[in-house]
Amino acid sequence: MRKKMPEDMLRKEILAFLNKRRELVLCTCNNNIPRATPMEFYKEKDKFEIYVGLSPGRKVRNIEENPVVSIGIYTPMSEGKIQGMQITASGREHVVLLREGDEEFAHAQKIVHGKRKLILKIIPEIIELLDYDFAKEGYAILQKLEF
Repeated sequence: MRKKMPEDMLRKEILAFLNKRRELVLCTCNNNIPRATPMEFYKEKDKFEIYVGLSPGRKVRNIEENPVVSIGIYTPMSEGKIQGMQITASGREHVVLLREGDEEFAHAQKIVHGKRKLILKIIPEIIELLDYDFAKEGYAILQKLEF
């Protein structure tokens, strides 16, 4: 059995992965009807929070009624790596819809490109990073960070 990576090293690996990517798949669900939406995301350099500019639609209604999200981010296979991330967040303290006039909106608008009226801030509870290269260093290929 491969070993767990030290937390400080895992945090650096996660941030490095996030800093290289700009697209995610945002998964929401309501009334047992799932929705997966590919979207662009933004973040501050050394932070784990994810920001997404939203347009009204089913994903927003799902979040309003069921504030549980899962995010998938992956390295395209064309890059020759098997690498991906799963982020889980639940509850209104972790899945935050920011609207113009909200206290945090102005800060979020500086992070997200383009003028927005609605921004989703995701504060991860769990981040799972899969990277087959971890095995070369003696670590398990799937690493998990809980906040």
